[in-house]
Amino acid sequence: MKFTPVIRTANSIPRALLEFSKDRKIDIKMLDYMLLSFETLIKRPKEDEYQIINDFDDITTQDIKDSSTTIIQEYEIQIIPLASKSPPIKLSIAANKLKTKAVITIKEGSVFVNKTSLPKTLKQHIWDKKLRAGLLIGLFEQNLDKQLKKLLQMVPKDKKIEKEIKFTVAAGVVQTPPIDAHIEKIYEKKALESSSIISGVEIGELIFKYIKPKAGKNGRSCNGKFLLTRDPLTKDKRPVINETIREEMGEDAIEYYANDTGYVVCKDGEYFISKQLKLEGANFKSTANINAGEQDTDISVHIGHSKSHSEDAIGSGVNIDVKELNVDGSIAANVQISTEELNIDAQTHRNSKMNVKNTANIKLHRGDLVATEANIDVLESGKVTAHEKIYIKQMLGGTAIAPIVVIDELISNSTIIASQKIEIKTILGWDNKLIIDPNSIEAYHVKIQNIKEQIAKENKYITLETTNLENKFKEHASQIDRIKTVQLRIVQAKKMGKKPVKQDMVRLHLYKKESESLKIKKAEVDEKTSKIEALNNELSTLYNQDLHAKVILKSSYDGNTQVIFIDPQTQEKIKQSPEGTYEEISLILNGEGEKVIYNK
Repeated sequence: MKFTPVIRTANSIPRALLEFSKDRKIDIKMLDYMLLSFETLIKRPKEDEYQIINDFDDITTQDIKDSSTTIIQEYEIQIIPLASKSPPIKLSIAANKLKTKAVITIKEGSVFVNKTSLPKTLKQHIWDKKLRAGLLIGLFEQNLDKQLKKLLQMVPKDKKIEKEIKFTVAAGVVQTPPIDAHIEKIYEKKALESSSIISGVEIGELIFKYIKPKAGKNGRSCNGKFLLTRDPLTKDKRPVINETIREEMGEDAIEYYANDTGYVVCKDGEYFISKQLKLEGANFKSTANINAGEQDTDISVHIGHSKSHSEDAIGSGVNIDVKELNVDGSIAANVQISTEELNIDAQTHRNSKMNVKNTANIKLHRGDLVATEANIDVLESGKVTAHEKIYIKQMLGGTAIAPIVVIDELISNSTIIASQKIEIKTILGWDNKLIIDPNSIEAYHVKIQNIKEQIAKENKYITLETTNLENKFKEHASQIDRIKTVQLRIVQAKKMGKKPVKQDMVRLHLYKKESESLKIKKAEVDEKTSKIEALNNELSTLYNQDLHAKVILKSSYDGNTQVIFIDPQTQEKIKQSPEGTYEEISLILNGEGEKVIYNK
């Protein structure tokens, strides 16, 4: 392609080449240009015309940051045919979206021809790439000349470079985005990281922040365009809180801390810490586990569920650990509950487990329950263990274990184990076992074990200290004759009005001190002996716990119920299948000191 070179003046090289291409009907890919000269023009506020900038230092920071200031360049170029020979230095340019930064890449295989004109040639190539990308030249280049000088000192000459080289050739003023007012909900992030639907907060815990709105900073791109930054959004207003949350004012944010334990609730625009949580059912898929943290956080959860609903209120596999749990509905299989207070207004699955620190109230129980006190409407083949008392309205199979067990109506195939009292109003079925076995009660068994360990510990101490004391008393007694001589010398010295020998006085003092120490040690051993005697008496009383226990029935026996007393010490069983009316069955000692059943 050949044509007569044409000189044009333009504000944009790409646009000038495009217009020439259309006018002459020449493919733009066949066009090239030579930069003959250029001018940088600026129009400041209150100025009607552009001013020519002869020194880039005349453009101030205020000019760059002023939105009313316009900066442009005019180029005088000669449009020429594209040369077929490719330059030895192959460049490409890349700019970010807002054109506040541009990077030149010198490609692998480029050759830096060792000529005195090399610095100028390289800069011309870079300016060409910048102009074709619509960027200003000379401005926003910072230390470009120094960079090129340093680069040309490092690169090999007259041979291909082995790695590509990248460096910044234009850097405008980058915008700083505004910070919008928003609430950073730390408690929600904590909940997302937890396997629980709720994540309780503790006193003093940072729960959320109100990030204050902050203006950003305007910028200017490397093509001279002013970049206006939007105003910060203020749609999120400062949160409203009550006394359960306190705030601490900071320069950039207001921090909000929990004044109470519980979980964070936002209702009608007000944030507060609540002790109660209401859920419409809980299952592993939607809520996963429910864990409010330590039980002393006083979290109370109410799971409401329609009794006519086909699904369980708490679905299979869910673990719950809260202060108090109230459930309107049923508990599915493989559910584990830890709480201080439990109320279930339906039924529990036989593979469910509940551990309750205080009181449990359950409508229909088939699972495994451990509590301090349990109140069950219907126990059907489930297990209940209580540290103090169990009350059951109707028992159809299963096991109840507690110091005191009270049942209104006992049907069939049930086992009741107590250490103090079993009380039943009516027995309607058969194959029931009423067992007095103190050793089956955990607290009783633990107490027995603790006393035995104390006795063993005190006996070991007495055995060791008695031997030591005997040896020390013998050694102490062997010094009596010498001490008497010392005492005599002291008395004689005093009679003669002389001061006793210091060594005699020290020896006598040490002897008396050792005497007092041995007396104290002997008293300690005697005290341990008395303590062992008291522990043995306490152990003996516990071993006779079965003698103080009672089985009470308000109706009558039909011979199908077994009453069993188990000796806590020997595990010997005394059995009876009574018939007739016996208000109370207990153990007594006969004339030979044997334990026998007594019917009253």
